[in-house]
Amino acid sequence: MSDPKAFVEVTKPKQTLLLMVTCVVSYLVASGKTLDLDRFAITCLATSLAIAGTTALNMCIDCDIDALMGRTKDRPLPSGRLSLKICAVYGSALFLAGFLLGFSVNIYLPIVLFLGLFFDIVVYSILLKRRSPYSIILGGFAGAMPALAGWVAVRGGDVLGGLILATIVLLWIPAHIWYISMHYEEDYRRAKIPMFPLVVGMEKASWAIVFSTILMMFLIPTVYVIADLDPVYLAVSLIVTGYFLCRAIRFARSPSKENAKVMYKLASLTLGTVYILFLFGSFFG
Repeated sequence: MSDPKAFVEVTKPKQTLLLMVTCVVSYLVASGKTLDLDRFAITCLATSLAIAGTTALNMCIDCDIDALMGRTKDRPLPSGRLSLKICAVYGSALFLAGFLLGFSVNIYLPIVLFLGLFFDIVVYSILLKRRSPYSIILGGFAGAMPALAGWVAVRGGDVLGGLILATIVLLWIPAHIWYISMHYEEDYRRAKIPMFPLVVGMEKASWAIVFSTILMMFLIPTVYVIADLDPVYLAVSLIVTGYFLCRAIRFARSPSKENAKVMYKLASLTLGTVYILFLFGSFFG
């Protein structure tokens, strides 16, 4: 019999929550000061179901890898608390429910939700993760899709602002993935996953994160211009991102597995803070 808690765990609630922050903020920024609560609620439900379902399906694909890694061996599938078949059915049902619900908003939302599934499951997990150190360059598009989903749910085919918000997430993903792979280097080597820091070394990967963070800083002001947000929050966003950039540069000069986990947590905090500042900039702009 399956452990009820396992059904929650396979959706990675913390990761899903962070991705939903990008979706919610993107939706509210796109809406300006007018908000259709029913449309907003449906968008949030559809997107969260799609993210949860995609994540559960990802767990199915990575089950054999997770069993080899100390960090992940106690997850529901490798630990036997949830069967592979049940998880596959569960993940498929969640995604399908979110995908179909998305059509009640507009045609663009389910398209973006499907792209998220495609990039995460097909491009990242099946094609690239076990073969290429550059897997997250393309696979990272999956993590950017919730931000785009929130935008297109409001603006439809007018996607420029949504693409910028999504690209900010895309540029953040190297820090999110590569720092944690540095900290758990032995796990990834044991599972034979050619993560970028393991192939080129922590120092080169760290400088690549610095570069992506600089690009992220250049993009942040464009959101404030396009969405006409309050410049005060732009200044705070740049200060927050600038602080992370300084920490990333300091880390790149002397990288270590111990400090990599600290940077991983700081990266998540930075993205969440920047997106919340987008929200305040929209409400008070």
